[in-house]
Amino acid sequence: MENSTGIVSFGLYLPAYRLARKVIAEATGGYPRRGERSVANYDEDSLTMGVNAALECLDNHGRAWDAAVDPSNLSALFFASTTSPFVEKQAAGVLGEVLEVAPSARVADLGASLRGAITAAGIARTLLSQNDDRALAVVVGADRRPAEPGSADEQSFGDGAGALLLGKRNLMAEIRALSAVNANFTHSWRRTGDPFVQTGDQRFVNNLGYTPLMSRAIGDLLSTAGLAPEQVSKLVAYAPNPRLLGGLARKLGFNPETQVADTLAGSIGDTGTPQVLISLIGVLAEARPGDNIIVAGYADGAEAMLLTATEDIGRAQKCRQLTAHLKRKRDLTSYSRYLNFRDIIGESSYDAFTSLPLLWRESRQNTGLYAVKCQKCRAIHFPQRRVCHSCSAIDRMEPFKLGRTGKVYTYTNDYLYLNPDPPGSLATVDLDGGGRFFGQITDTDPQDIKIGMDVELSFRKLHDGQNFPNYFWKAVKTTGRA
Repeated sequence: MENSTGIVSFGLYLPAYRLARKVIAEATGGYPRRGERSVANYDEDSLTMGVNAALECLDNHGRAWDAAVDPSNLSALFFASTTSPFVEKQAAGVLGEVLEVAPSARVADLGASLRGAITAAGIARTLLSQNDDRALAVVVGADRRPAEPGSADEQSFGDGAGALLLGKRNLMAEIRALSAVNANFTHSWRRTGDPFVQTGDQRFVNNLGYTPLMSRAIGDLLSTAGLAPEQVSKLVAYAPNPRLLGGLARKLGFNPETQVADTLAGSIGDTGTPQVLISLIGVLAEARPGDNIIVAGYADGAEAMLLTATEDIGRAQKCRQLTAHLKRKRDLTSYSRYLNFRDIIGESSYDAFTSLPLLWRESRQNTGLYAVKCQKCRAIHFPQRRVCHSCSAIDRMEPFKLGRTGKVYTYTNDYLYLNPDPPGSLATVDLDGGGRFFGQITDTDPQDIKIGMDVELSFRKLHDGQNFPNYFWKAVKTTGRA
């Protein structure tokens, strides 16, 4: 595989909450579809989900290859989303600070297109070909698409994120070919200021947009690679609904029953930009050496990517799997709480005091999770401080990177503080590797919180002080491995 580029590791993130579609239908008077959709909590947005997916991607590299990723080798980072929390600010810059990419790395957002993650993978492949074998690139896709209450989109959409680590050595799957078809075809859209996604007439957009454009992109890819449909193990393709994908597969000569990957429409919904990444991660866990996998995205045209599993594809089974994330869920039984999480009724955030100079000064602490360690007695302090609470040494501190896993030392549940997802749970966490973290616990039933419980730190939004999202970390119950 000399000079080849491919997938080195992967990661995903799914919010804990699931909203049954029958709950939506009962509240809005619509017809209930089967299954449920994933729902981001009030403290989650596309950026927080993308950060958590990217962190898991790097963690999975350690599990799969028994070696941590050197941040200095991250030469490119792309964040693809149609729902970035910023219109004028690079969300990938926040992501880059968390991952500690070098200042010289190519860091960019790709927005406005649901096929942005595949576009980013193609760009990353080109950039990696110009670097040495140590270079790595991170591609993140995340979405939290807004749907009008009572609409079909409200039931079909879902929230989530996926991430790929691309490189030139230690490959689980090689990128063999790419194809693209660009077309000014309006399927779904959302203008600046629009509160919800809009979609064209279903028969029109499906018959004249989705099916012909995806057929051409996938057909061109097969032709370029010299493959017949029966030589493809799995087709991973974006689809607003599984039935539409089944029709596309049959038209192209694929068997929908055996060759089409699960879009997870019934369990988490149409997650938009990261849908193909999340489905691909499920496929990689079961792939065998030599398997050919096609990944295809759609929006204003279509793009397709051919992957071939390498002899090291078995290492994917060492990673945290999609099944573990699907099992980590809490039922959201209140439709009104869902609307509150989306800021459709009430406000899920608040305008607390903040300061841009303060955020900048403390960014390495708050975003990078850096504490300080006393050079005299080795006591660890987080938040950072000048005076050691153990030996009283002054200005004798050195930076110390905190771990993101640990155990609950003590906790309390606050039923008085206003919280969109009550109660507010606070905990002191003894972190693996040293240091303590004091902060909120989220996504966890207060009855399930126990002293000694395993937790991990999750990147979350605290508030919108100064009309700016302020991010920090919260503890969540550790996601198991399956």
